[in-house]
Amino acid sequence: MPEYYDDNFGHWDGMEDEDMRDFYMQCQRENVSKKCQGCGRTVRIRPDYAYCNSCADARERGMDF
Repeated sequence: MPEYYDDNFGHWDGMEDEDMRDFYMQCQRENVSKKCQGCGRTVRIRPDYAYCNSCADARERGMDF
């Protein structure tokens, strides 16, 4: 089974469900390339997101950039 990962949500689980795969594909189509405000990497994320998944997780744990 292929691995599903993106800079929005990290690793996706439950991909045996067709609706989940469809949602994943929709997210991939809507992603834009932009610079993460946390790490500065150019990532493919949702247009309204400012941080990649790794930086969002770090912020949730209390890390400040």
